Amino acid sequence: MLRHRILVALIGIPLGVAVIIYGRWAFMVFAALVSLVALHEFYTMIRPYRPNLLVGYVAAAGLIAGSYFAGFVGMVGAMAAAMVLMVAWAMGGTHGDHLTARISVTVFGVIWIALGLAYLVLLRELDHGMALVLLVVGCTWLNDTFAYTLGKLVGRHRLAPRISPKKTVEGAVGGLLGSVVFGVGVKIYSPWLPWREAIILGLVVGVAGQFGDLLESAVKRDLRVKDSGRLLPGHGGVLDRFDSLVLAAMAMYWSTLLLLRDVVGGFPL
Repeated sequence: MLRHRILVALIGIPLGVAVIIYGRWAFMVFAALVSLVALHEFYTMIRPYRPNLLVGYVAAAGLIAGSYFAGFVGMVGAMAAAMVLMVAWAMGGTHGDHLTARISVTVFGVIWIALGLAYLVLLRELDHGMALVLLVVGCTWLNDTFAYTLGKLVGRHRLAPRISPKKTVEGAVGGLLGSVVFGVGVKIYSPWLPWREAIILGLVVGVAGQFGDLLESAVKRDLRVKDSGRLLPGHGGVLDRFDSLVLAAMAMYWSTLLLLRDVVGGFPL
């Protein structure tokens, strides 16, 4: 198990960093692939509610593409188009087909997963976007690593026993520490990033990432599944690896515009 985790990390980390550094269409394609695979895993977990796969996949791809080609306006336009698609589906629905539940789970998956990764694309297109994406990804990763390690070593008080019995308050505090440490590390190599903002962004990403992790844990517990998939040996599914990042990316984007608006080029339309 540990060997598989290390192997996936050795392949995935350099690939992810390379795509972030290169940016442009490669990053957009990578975000779209991750979004579609993670959404597929969610729809597979929740298949008894019969989500509309075609509508969900088209909406997810549209969100990522719209964010890349037309920025925030493109993302909003893609969301509006997705709503039109949902209405068209509802108009053609069959009475007694549990259409309300089907629409709900379809939309939830798109908003939860694809919208979060679309914000990651928006973040990469800002000034200093490469460093900002590396910051949110690195903070999320170190948050998870520190939380797991300190939780194992000194964890005593359960954080959310009904959702994830193994998570502890001590681990959560350690995760926030790890996230701040990475934020400070990025600041050292980024003269444009003030110390205070680096620490605040680290905390924001850490808190949002932990909520993202708990959200997926709640979904999996409700659906009585252990992992979202088996694509990544030793790690579970793609959604298991990116659950923290989808909420962290949203929080990071808006926090960056609030704290560093002049640095990143203002509000991009």
